[in-house]
Amino acid sequence: MLSRVALERSSFSVLMATLASMLAGVPLVAQDVVDSKVGIFNADRVLTESQSGVQALAIFNQLRDQRVGELQVQQDAINSLQQQAMASAVGSPEAARVQREMEDLVLRLERLEQDVQQELGLRQNELTGEIMQLVAEIVTTIGEEGGYALILNSVQSGVVYAGPALDITDEVIQRVNARSAPSGL
Repeated sequence: MLSRVALERSSFSVLMATLASMLAGVPLVAQDVVDSKVGIFNADRVLTESQSGVQALAIFNQLRDQRVGELQVQQDAINSLQQQAMASAVGSPEAARVQREMEDLVLRLERLEQDVQQELGLRQNELTGEIMQLVAEIVTTIGEEGGYALILNSVQSGVVYAGPALDITDEVIQRVNARSAPSGL
């Protein structure tokens, strides 16, 4: 994941410099603000449009579909037991047995759902973490090469609007594609 701390530190540094100059009674020179180069990129687009991101998303979706299939098998078993419970005479030993089986299956299903959610979250973090680390390196390189004072991730920054001239997402995607796919894929 792109280092939120690094981005926040950059934003914080600019904010603190502005605040310090205001408190010191020294106005910022308008030219300093005009000459500062700012860029913005959309990390979600990088993940969904880059080759590495598409590959990671495909791996994640395959795992998710497999695990959802396993959950569906459990749910089908519960539904079958519910049908048996409705067909059993109320209060009969058969009805009590079916009810216990159903309660056991429901408990197993709940545990499996929790395990699946945790597993999918961890796998998603693994798959996207490597890509976002690469993106952070690329954005830093773009910033240094392009003389940017600030580059923001539009997804995390709270930016409501940024003109298209500031958007460097396409360049980030091109550079991600130029690098090899993360080793975890």
